[in-house]
Amino acid sequence: MKATLQHSESASTLLCAMCTILIISAVGANVLMNCTARYNGMSKQVKGWKESLYAAEAGGDVAFNEVRKVIIGGGTPFSGTGWTTVDATHWTYTLPTPIGDTGNLSVKVAVDKFLTTPSGDGAYRIRSTGTATVFGLPRTGTNDGTSGLATNFAANGVRGNGDSLIRKIDFQYDHFLATYGDGDGNGKVLQTVTHPQVTRRVELIAVPVMPINGAIKALVGYNGNGADSYDSKNGPYPGSSNPVGNSPITGLPYLADAHNGNVSINDNTFSVGYVWGDLTTNGGNATQANASGVVDNNVPINIPPYKLPTFPNPITTAAGNSLTPTAAGSWAAAPVYQYNSSANNLTINNPSGSSETYVNVIVNGNVTNSLTVAQGVNVRLYFTGNFSMKGRDVKNNNVDGGAINPSRAGHLQLFGISPTDGSTQSISIGPPGSMWAAIYAPSANFSVNGNPDLYGVIVCASWSGNGNTYFHFDKQLAEKISGIDYRLASYVEDVR
Repeated sequence: MKATLQHSESASTLLCAMCTILIISAVGANVLMNCTARYNGMSKQVKGWKESLYAAEAGGDVAFNEVRKVIIGGGTPFSGTGWTTVDATHWTYTLPTPIGDTGNLSVKVAVDKFLTTPSGDGAYRIRSTGTATVFGLPRTGTNDGTSGLATNFAANGVRGNGDSLIRKIDFQYDHFLATYGDGDGNGKVLQTVTHPQVTRRVELIAVPVMPINGAIKALVGYNGNGADSYDSKNGPYPGSSNPVGNSPITGLPYLADAHNGNVSINDNTFSVGYVWGDLTTNGGNATQANASGVVDNNVPINIPPYKLPTFPNPITTAAGNSLTPTAAGSWAAAPVYQYNSSANNLTINNPSGSSETYVNVIVNGNVTNSLTVAQGVNVRLYFTGNFSMKGRDVKNNNVDGGAINPSRAGHLQLFGISPTDGSTQSISIGPPGSMWAAIYAPSANFSVNGNPDLYGVIVCASWSGNGNTYFHFDKQLAEKISGIDYRLASYVEDVR
């Protein structure tokens, strides 16, 4: 009897142990399966969350590169594969083929030209959307509840504290299109999604880089007199044509406008008269005795070679030394004329009398002898060679103080196209007579001799002024000269 009882007790103990092991194994397997499923779902969601931002930023880079083409060239903007022109100020881009390790990323971009600057350049808003497909079961995360609320998000529309809400995964419908449309509330639509997806959106603002921040900017040398400034909206330069020492233009309200004749020199050797404004050099020894404003000898500057910009309008071949362009009421509508050789004694007429009109002129060669610009004509003259004439022969017949463009110098803008072989251009102004012009020629050595006074602005390779010449910067030109590139002024993610 005793042996039989012990055998029965051993069998019961073994059965209990096996049942316990079975129960624990079932619980462990269930926990493991649940953790694995949740881990796989969460990791894919996190990966999609990160990759969708990468895709959105890549689309923003593509669009910004197209915007830069508006000024620096390199092809026709918004015309490549994937681009669609909606109208003159709106473009869209769709990535032709998916990207990513598994081909799960797509990109859509919208570009809007929302502003035209006084120089005629545009400011652009770039909206880029990156979408990542989330593969696997449509899991919502570890917690889809709402803090302090009895019902969940699906029931009451209140965002809670669940991971799926933070990541805004679209399981059936694109929530952004349904709620915000294009982002401004336009085009709302209930659109189904083929697979669960994560979408992130970035918005960038691209604005032109303005080349003007003072009277004179020279890269490799400066030898000449100083500079002061005035504001042409108040009328012509009001002071002496040749200030001496520390005597700039005087008299209210003009005295306040006299202190912006900034001179920047990317060199450590220079000779400069008194500057009414800031004076900066790159390793020089300028002192406060040389300028009324800030003096800084540790300011390197870099001006890239200047390339012919991309024009929105076709180019017409021109001939003869008298050009009467088609009338245009803005820089955006300005016609473009091209001389295939040097231009001598060139006259640009106004087709509409004294009304303001705009024109671009390209000269594939030198500009010499004389240049006459009729009243009301705003001309941007691009030349590949050299520019040489007397001050009196640069006949800018406009006046300071006009209602539309108050700057006489701003009516005549000269751009030196940098030689592709790296050689140096020259701009030479001789006596007698003064000159009103805005000059941007970073590959040109500029020289003025005798007593011409210069009104406007200049960016050049080197500056040399002999005699009593003096430079007067027109503050209006800070916004009148076309930009030289684009920069990003703003970047934000639309987290809605």
